[in-house]
Amino acid sequence: MKPVQDPTQILMLDGCLASTELPSLFAGWPGVLRGEGIFETFLVRGGVPSPMLPQHDARLTHSANLTGFEVPLRTLTAQYQDFSQHLERGNWRVRLTVLRGLEEQQHFLWTAGPEPAPRESVILQISEHRLDPLDPIAGAKTVSRIGLQVARKKAHDLGAYDAILRTVDGDLAEGTSTNLFLWMDDALHTPGLDRGILGGVTRQTVLKACRAADIPVFERRIELTELSSAVEVYITNAVIGLTPVACILQWRDQLPGPSGPALQRIREAYVAYISSITQI
Repeated sequence: MKPVQDPTQILMLDGCLASTELPSLFAGWPGVLRGEGIFETFLVRGGVPSPMLPQHDARLTHSANLTGFEVPLRTLTAQYQDFSQHLERGNWRVRLTVLRGLEEQQHFLWTAGPEPAPRESVILQISEHRLDPLDPIAGAKTVSRIGLQVARKKAHDLGAYDAILRTVDGDLAEGTSTNLFLWMDDALHTPGLDRGILGGVTRQTVLKACRAADIPVFERRIELTELSSAVEVYITNAVIGLTPVACILQWRDQLPGPSGPALQRIREAYVAYISSITQI
């Protein structure tokens, strides 16, 4: 796999704009040495941040509570107001990373780069990497990602977009940066939060949207073998939205991808739900 060029175009550290071409972090920070950090990523389109910004704010605080950081609710929203002044109009992928510094200090690193081009569909690969549902910080979105990155690189090397992880019990969990959904038996199914997965903001929004539209949804344990009977498969995150799967390497040679009939129904429910909460 070819090295990915850093897409960061704007960087702000602790409220000060910094160069993206010069060093900004101190090597002695635990956030750098040991990966002690948490983060959130969301899109800004035409100068307007994701309508799910409050949910990203709440999850950052949740991650902080699980990992020993002190990030009060609405910290992300308040700091974004300062960072947004440096964003030109356009579509951006924005990330806030909170890193632990010396003597328990916290450092807030804002970065932004162009929104990636949308994908019509993706290919997945089943990874050997496992998640432990009993891990007490399983629900935290952290920068300690070496295991996930190894799994993701192996998937990329095989031609897949992402790797799907299983739990130590063998059931399906999530992708390295995505949540997983299966459409089967005229209902939407996704691994439950008790399976050690990250509670994705887009995942939760899809579930709420489907319930509002009377589309049956189930959060439950899903076995690997159920991939064989799934009619459609999707992945979600805050950047790619709801994206259909066209193939699962060495498991399903062909899935409906963007032509799946349930996909349009779920997307319409998602758009309607976002519109309803935006107008409140």
